Amino acid sequence: MILLNIGLIAASCNFLDVDPQIIQEEEFYKTKEEAFSGLVGVYGAMSRPYFYGESYSITLSYADDLCYYNRNNQSSLASQYKHDATDLDVYRAWTDMYAGIKNANSFLDVLDHRSAEEREKIDPEGYYYNEARFLRAYYHFLIAQAWGDVPLRNIALRDASETTALQLGATPQYEVLKWVATEMEACIPLSCPLHTIAPSRANMDTMKGVLARVYLFMAGESIVDADGAPLSAEVKTGYCKRVQELTKEIIDGKAHRLNPDYTKVFINMITDAYDTDYHESMWEVDFKGDRTSADRWTNGKNGNINGLMSTGAVDFDKFKCNYSYGQYNGSLKLWDLYLKEDRPAGDDLTVIVDVRQEWNMCPYNYKGGGTGALYELPADYTGDNPEEDIKKMKGRKSIDKVSYKGTDKKFTRENPLTAPAIRNCGKWRRETKYEGVKDSKSLFTGINYSLLRYSDVLLMYAEAENELSGPLQSAYDAVKEVRDRAGVATRPLADYDRNSFRQLIRNERGRELCFESLRKYDLIRWGIFYDAIRSYGDQLGDGRWDGITSEETIAAGWIPASVQYKHQWLPIPSVELGVNPKLKQNPNW
Repeated sequence: MILLNIGLIAASCNFLDVDPQIIQEEEFYKTKEEAFSGLVGVYGAMSRPYFYGESYSITLSYADDLCYYNRNNQSSLASQYKHDATDLDVYRAWTDMYAGIKNANSFLDVLDHRSAEEREKIDPEGYYYNEARFLRAYYHFLIAQAWGDVPLRNIALRDASETTALQLGATPQYEVLKWVATEMEACIPLSCPLHTIAPSRANMDTMKGVLARVYLFMAGESIVDADGAPLSAEVKTGYCKRVQELTKEIIDGKAHRLNPDYTKVFINMITDAYDTDYHESMWEVDFKGDRTSADRWTNGKNGNINGLMSTGAVDFDKFKCNYSYGQYNGSLKLWDLYLKEDRPAGDDLTVIVDVRQEWNMCPYNYKGGGTGALYELPADYTGDNPEEDIKKMKGRKSIDKVSYKGTDKKFTRENPLTAPAIRNCGKWRRETKYEGVKDSKSLFTGINYSLLRYSDVLLMYAEAENELSGPLQSAYDAVKEVRDRAGVATRPLADYDRNSFRQLIRNERGRELCFESLRKYDLIRWGIFYDAIRSYGDQLGDGRWDGITSEETIAAGWIPASVQYKHQWLPIPSVELGVNPKLKQNPNW
């Protein structure tokens, strides 16, 4: 069963079950409700288990320079760059993503065969058709971004015997991306007005923001034309100009703002709440339920795979954090991005000031003494009485020195800080004060997954503006707005030239958007993917690993030793090559 928010007013946060009906028959889609059920099936592909449920969003996309898989095993080869074309995560993600394209094609085909009068009855505003068309383009973008040259499937199949249509050769990546951009451009003027639907559906600003992301990727270093030549500076400038226009339209529209509390953005997704004040979350994948019963079915594992470790065998209803493997940690590079990089001269670089650091790289989890574990938060730790809490925490394995300064009732941790190299990803935590108490192991979650946030729009605007004109005041202000929310001081504009401001933006994207399935593709479009992953080797021997040698081996040894230039693209699944002789494997796979 696919879940989608169908509330049609701004305040709606009532997520209802809707049965998807992708039926390619003339007898169906006679009512608006039936048409909507078809649209649900197009959106629903994103919540499949191997799309944003887990494989694409986490296993295939988290293997970047700021995040690593913290297990010494062979269960997630793609996270360690040890996968090949037979890897199940690669195959299943490919299949689930193309299933979304198939659903979109079928839905659009049925509506294309309706008369104008019938279309007016079942889709009076044209929003359903337009959203399905946009989603078809979005799915193609994700596939081309991850695999390179891929089949462009934009025609519905009405007969399984149509082998010519089934067996398509790969379209060059750049041609796919140009088609994607053209489709999305056509969708924007026809899209739903702002805030008439919840962020699980795409409205006008969503489409503008996603299209800006597409153009940024097209302007990147990895894109080549049909002859294999890099794009001209003129073409790239044109793409950057369009990014600047699209993001500025969103900014000037003032429909979105940064939530003053960074943590609240993710708490909302954990608690299934819709922010009607700031609308910072512009698009997210909806999940609901935990598989504890048939009517609470979900495919989401957000927070279970990539949250704060919390494991055990009994008394689940007494957990302070629901069951989570905690398989991904922030790297030393991410730690240093927060603590040391881009800080004004004179700052005490031993003191944590960025609120995102403690949320995204949480200083505790709920299971001590295992791979990736830090320490169990003391049951009597509250943060309300710092002097007493210091006494409870002092001497614990992962804390070398804790001090309390000032009168603001907050801890200040000084170097060497709390096990910076082995902190779990804390962005999608399953703490019961947010998610609620579960009385079972509950491996599946209802935690939504972020696709586009307003902070990303601000950073895309700044990046495009800098590439076009250097660090202007408007670009500086956009970056500073993101940093101000994080509580981080910013050096004056005069300190930056184009290159140093470019690096500031890249660092800021890492600090702000880590663990949101974007960083790997940023590295690819910047042309630094291989070198960035290899940089894990620079961390070998860093004393901040706190003596946990297995972690050091995984992050500083395995990944640099395994990654190759070919890993910039995923391999075409062997199964797909077996059934489609027109496809060829990506180079060096």
